[in-house]
Amino acid sequence: MPSRRQSLLILGLLGLTAAAGGAYLLESHGTSDRPGDSPEGAPPDRPLAPITPPGPVPSGEYLNWRPNAPGFTPVDDRGQQIKGYASATSVGLGESIDFHVSVRPAQKFTVKVFRLGRIPAGAESNLVATSPELSGVSQSAPRVVEPTRTVVAPWAASWRLDVPADWKSGLYVAVFESTAKFRSLTPFVVRDDHKAADLLVVLPFTTYQAYNMYPVDRVLGSSLYSAYLPSGKMGGADICSTRVSFDRPYQEDGLPRLFELDQAFVEWVETQPYSVSYASGLDLHAGRVKVTDYKALVFSGHDEYWSAEMRAELDKALGAGIGVAFMAANNVYWSIRMDASAAGVEHRQVTCYKRHQDPAAVGGVLPTVLWRDLGQPEQRVLGAMYTAIITDPEPRPLVVAGAGHWFWKGTGLRDGDQLAKLVGGEADRVHPNVKDKPDVAVLAASPFTAEGPGGRPHTQTQHTVLHQHPSGAWVFNAGTFYWNHGLSTPGFVDSRVQIATQNLLDRMTGKSGA
Repeated sequence: MPSRRQSLLILGLLGLTAAAGGAYLLESHGTSDRPGDSPEGAPPDRPLAPITPPGPVPSGEYLNWRPNAPGFTPVDDRGQQIKGYASATSVGLGESIDFHVSVRPAQKFTVKVFRLGRIPAGAESNLVATSPELSGVSQSAPRVVEPTRTVVAPWAASWRLDVPADWKSGLYVAVFESTAKFRSLTPFVVRDDHKAADLLVVLPFTTYQAYNMYPVDRVLGSSLYSAYLPSGKMGGADICSTRVSFDRPYQEDGLPRLFELDQAFVEWVETQPYSVSYASGLDLHAGRVKVTDYKALVFSGHDEYWSAEMRAELDKALGAGIGVAFMAANNVYWSIRMDASAAGVEHRQVTCYKRHQDPAAVGGVLPTVLWRDLGQPEQRVLGAMYTAIITDPEPRPLVVAGAGHWFWKGTGLRDGDQLAKLVGGEADRVHPNVKDKPDVAVLAASPFTAEGPGGRPHTQTQHTVLHQHPSGAWVFNAGTFYWNHGLSTPGFVDSRVQIATQNLLDRMTGKSGA
């Protein structure tokens, strides 16, 4: 039986996430070079049979945080056995963060906090804190706020974690355990705002929330992609949310969709000789991190939803010569606004009207549409941009190009060599009609199958690219969801991917020649 990470990996390949009573599909993102072009690369209209990746399933103390750890049962949104969320996507050292938890039926519970990544020498596990036994209550059912179809669970805080000043910045999960042995979790980041580092790894919490379908109950659940019809069947873009709230749990066991992409990068990078700090995308938006304190920014996963403030911070970093690496695909795609909650807490709601009329887009306020439809195509920054969902039933090989480039140094690869199982999920390519696009080095050009006009399959080409900003900053775009799996996921690890990624980060951090 595949691990949770491998299971999500399988489903991520297919562009869907398993849900009670069915599955929800990604909407078509479109692939236009210019506004008004016809979209292509739409997802399949039915679930496909999953493919089980080969390779061993990880085990040991590190995995004790998982919802399906031995002795525990993962929750489901219909049962709501124990669900919770955090009061923020990140917390600074020496600060506090609240967890809002509901237990059904009411019973005692505990919260365990784990740091993902490398276990410190001498430590037996990555468990860093445990709450006292807490008295759990069944909090109010989630409700829907119209006209944006925003699902909120305005629960009281159940436990406060005071983060010690000597903790390490990183990606953490709070695991909620009931006495009935049900388990769910929520991720969060611990920041170190006072220490420079080689790398700042930025976690895509706006995209996590965009895809969050909580509650998967055939009634209330809604995301920026899907919502339930009165029949209980899944509807799409015409009825989905136009605003989603962080004041609710993530669906089902609490692992956000495609969380495994970030996890795979974190597990690898912490074995490398770089100093690493962490932030959420909301920290860029709110200006809580100073991007010039780092030699490179790494966007570790699928980071699709960006506010103007986030993009301004990215531009600031590039202008200062800070390297930028996007380790997945379909990044900086939708323009969003971050809005306050009904209680007035800043940055608690992601607003994106997409193809619906945006009522707030007046008086100079940007509409929440594609960045490319605002005349700011992401390819100008990333070097390539989203083209299609990959519909091949198994991951395709990454086909090497530009093998003489320093990026591939030490790998022994030649042009046309194939790196197995690295092209999956979604893909970017260089769009030739984008104006003012940078000159890029194409490091991979890999054929894959996408759904074209009329639902007919057709072949496209995925691109992995690298270019140098006028400031001298290097900008990398993997152009596939699966790059990080080549770094650390069992059954996918490829030493040549590891070497190339080391070459990249060494160049960005000054650990190799200019």
